[in-house]
Amino acid sequence: MYYLGVDIGGTTIKAGLVEDTGRLVDQTRIPTVTDNWSALLSSLTTLIQGFQSRVSLKGVGIGVPGLRNRHTRKVITSPNIPSLTDVSLEKIVADEVHLPVTTENDANAAAYAEFICGYGSGLQHMAYLTLGTGLGSGVILDGKLFGGASGYAVEFGHTVVEPGGRSCSCGSLGCLETLVSATGILLTALELMRGEPSRLHELKEPLTSELVYHAAIDGDPVARATLEITGRWLGIACANLINALNLELIVLGGGVMAAGDILLMPAVESARRHSLAAPFQDCRIVQSRLGPEAGMIGAAMIARDSQN
Repeated sequence: MYYLGVDIGGTTIKAGLVEDTGRLVDQTRIPTVTDNWSALLSSLTTLIQGFQSRVSLKGVGIGVPGLRNRHTRKVITSPNIPSLTDVSLEKIVADEVHLPVTTENDANAAAYAEFICGYGSGLQHMAYLTLGTGLGSGVILDGKLFGGASGYAVEFGHTVVEPGGRSCSCGSLGCLETLVSATGILLTALELMRGEPSRLHELKEPLTSELVYHAAIDGDPVARATLEITGRWLGIACANLINALNLELIVLGGGVMAAGDILLMPAVESARRHSLAAPFQDCRIVQSRLGPEAGMIGAAMIARDSQN
């Protein structure tokens, strides 16, 4: 029995064929059309129908980067995909492909994947933080995805940790994701480069978080300081979750976590320093087991479980 998990990103849509056990057996990706609803819908339905032509699908789950109202089941807003505003994505896609379709916030979907198939299996209280262009988050409490009153809960990247700090895409200042994300890494590196010698000054291409990581691996002091600072802020984020929710596990995922221990180690040490000792002892902080596939697998598992 197969389910299709679709992970809509700001630049790429990933779709994975997932067995009902959570095993990913096939996947594909296409560019995301961000500003044309008709073109986005057409690309989504064509993608799904391509899988339908090869296998029998039981249902489709779609992870969306934005706010999804659990009462109306509409996508209210998606900052990086303007065409996804007040859209009944589930119903419209279901009518096109003639399959049950379930939507969920993309970070919630990834959190659910880690809960069902990853390090969170068998636990009841965990959080998932995904570090990409921004900082997404999902929380499992008492063995269930926590959505709050309308499904908008735990937009943790938009908690203010530095009042009057960097401008955030949400319109606020000093949000956590301005410090802990690919965007945050880039801004920190540019600040530290002012007046400091660094191989980053010699790059012939635009600076990215990936280039900062490679420079850090090669020993560049500015790059290493950038990732150390980012790790410390990430640890503070983990400490706030640990102190507030007494979690058993925090999973760190997303493209930025490809940096591995160079981010993970300072994050764990910072979390230890800023957490209360007793709840910190209850909580492990680990890098995602499922990696970039988490969003697809989680969306598929949500589709599976929504039918039970």
